Amino acid sequence: MKKIVIICLALMAVGSIEAQTVKTDTTQFMKECREFGRFVEVAFLNKKVVDSLALRQDTIIAHYRAIKPRLTDKQVEEYNRIKGRYTKRIIEYRGDCIGDGLQVTGDSIASAAGRVGKSIGGFFKGLFGK
Repeated sequence: MKKIVIICLALMAVGSIEAQTVKTDTTQFMKECREFGRFVEVAFLNKKVVDSLALRQDTIIAHYRAIKPRLTDKQVEEYNRIKGRYTKRIIEYRGDCIGDGLQVTGDSIASAAGRVGKSIGGFFKGLFGK
């Protein structure tokens, strides 16, 4: 009888320790996600920073997939909100890069079109003029 009581107490102790570890693990994961989200919102983005953020995001996603069954609904919702803010910021950065590239390309085309127009105009003036 004493052995059964001792075994039950030992199992309860192990279960208690495991529950605390799970809670600590999920709490730590959510803390890291919040810190990542705050950094993404205030960081000056350039190619190097975006690449490092992408690597960090991949690590967080892998950890999330492993820990998801232990997260509460509220934690899952918060994680997805943080992930959405990250995605929004990266899309804005990439859109700005594309916009800047298009602006430079447009300016270059406009400049070239002006030169071509003047060349053609000069050719015809020379051809038909005096």
